[in-house]
Amino acid sequence: MPRPGLLTRGRVNRKVKTPGARLVTHRRKLYRSQGTCVLSGKMMHLPKATKKPKGSRSSKRPNRPYGGYATAMSVRRGIIRNAREQPK
Repeated sequence: MPRPGLLTRGRVNRKVKTPGARLVTHRRKLYRSQGTCVLSGKMMHLPKATKKPKGSRSSKRPNRPYGGYATAMSVRRGIIRNAREQPK
């Protein structure tokens, strides 16, 4: 029997056929959502979880303002918009 945290409607039982031709019940895994840009809603290219990472996760993150929070295009558009709106 699964532990109580797994007994939710979000993890629906699925019948899976094994290589031995038996039907067994599996519960679906809930994966975390991929990173999305807060401003545009687009998918961001963040470091993936690999078996043997070379370097720390923090060293792979974008090293710029709003890195990992907003995409580069959204930040660029915001900077240009602010520069245009400033009084001369």
